Amino acid sequence: MQREDSFYKKNDDKVRLSFIIYLRNAKGGVFAVLDFMREKSYFGNTLEDYALALLVFMAVVVAVTIVQRIIIARINKTDPHSEKARLASVLRSFKKRLLPITYITAIYTAMPFLKIPSIVTKAVDKTIVVFISVFVIFFITDCIRIFSAAAKGSSSRIPPGVASIFQVFVWIFGVLFILANLGYNVSTFITGLGIGGVAIALASQAILGDLFNYFVILFDKPFKKGDVIQVDSFQGTVEYIGVKSTRIRSNSGEQLLISNTDLTKSRLQNFKNMARRRNLTILGVEYGTSPDKLKLLPDLIKKTVESVPGTEFSRVHFSEFGSSSLNFELAYFVHSNDYVAYINAVQSVNYALLDAFEKNGISFAFPSQTVYFAKGNGSSQTAKEA
Repeated sequence: MQREDSFYKKNDDKVRLSFIIYLRNAKGGVFAVLDFMREKSYFGNTLEDYALALLVFMAVVVAVTIVQRIIIARINKTDPHSEKARLASVLRSFKKRLLPITYITAIYTAMPFLKIPSIVTKAVDKTIVVFISVFVIFFITDCIRIFSAAAKGSSSRIPPGVASIFQVFVWIFGVLFILANLGYNVSTFITGLGIGGVAIALASQAILGDLFNYFVILFDKPFKKGDVIQVDSFQGTVEYIGVKSTRIRSNSGEQLLISNTDLTKSRLQNFKNMARRRNLTILGVEYGTSPDKLKLLPDLIKKTVESVPGTEFSRVHFSEFGSSSLNFELAYFVHSNDYVAYINAVQSVNYALLDAFEKNGISFAFPSQTVYFAKGNGSSQTAKEA
């Protein structure tokens, strides 16, 4: 037993010794590789510098990718119909623009670990500025578009025309910022742009007038998209309020384009803001109707109108002796600003009046004339023409 123990002890010592020698050799190999990387140099940088820059580049890419995964996870958990839907859309836009920014940031972070000629450094710096500026421009225009497409009536909603103007200004200032960072003299360009702007303004007074009246419509709000309006003899539903003109879908189906200047100068009726619509009707009955029945007509008409849902009786009077009828003037309201609902209610009232008049033996008058013919013997003959 003692011999076996000594045998195993000697073998354990040999294994430990072999492992220590292996570690020393491996350590020596690592140092040898490091020494080799320090000795070899390409384009003014050692292999160790390239390896360190590569590690920094990969670390930045991995870190940004993790952040991107977290953002995507939050986006996927957001309900598209919730109040945070617009924030989710903004994050989606950020994610779409994030990939090129990831590599640009990684390159910019790894550059200080390498010895790069100044001309190359300046070129890379300018390229990075251009890429980041374009990313910011696209991201801002995406945000403007997202808030422009917000729900109707939302307090954070940007009108489409204003959104287009904002996007144009963002691109103008973005391009000027890029040119300034590339070393161009932007002040001269701005001066020339101002002089050219005066010339353009003088040549396009009508367009600028429409633009100004667009802001009048925007802030004064005489109507909005979806309202039923009447301008002079044209009536329809507002489909789009643009910077220069407003599009109206007429009741007959065609689209009307009216300049904003003409809209603000015209007398405009907005039917959408009405709580109810008034109807005025003339009812003519025959002259042969007895006075007793005529006296019963106002109460009969009132009860008939009140029997129709959605209507409110106003008044009815025996207004005049017409050329071929005894006329009663009826006024009532329909509790709806929708034209289709209004005309349906008028139709129901008319049908109800026809039934009520027929049941009470009262006939509507129609245009007619009575002509008297004189004979030679002094007698006369009557002829009635419809």
